[in-house]
Amino acid sequence: MFLGQYEHSIDEKGRLIVPAKYRESLGDNFIITFGLDTCLFVYPLEEWKNLSEKMKLLPLGQRDARAFKRILFSRATDCTMDNQGRVII
Repeated sequence: MFLGQYEHSIDEKGRLIVPAKYRESLGDNFIITFGLDTCLFVYPLEEWKNLSEKMKLLPLGQRDARAFKRILFSRATDCTMDNQGRVII
């Protein structure tokens, strides 16, 4: 689990610097998606797979559940960090 709040700028090439203390935990590939309240959610691949399985259990008959799944999955992107800890957003 990643804790804390960070505000970073995005450079002219659309890259964001990942905080150094999270780089090793994220690994080479990870998922970034829109979160709540204008935040980004970042998941290591294994955690994303676990979350995806749990999301399958949410009832499709509930409007809020469908909306949350739609936001989470439709905006998810597989990301790779460069050698300097940057990722294209």
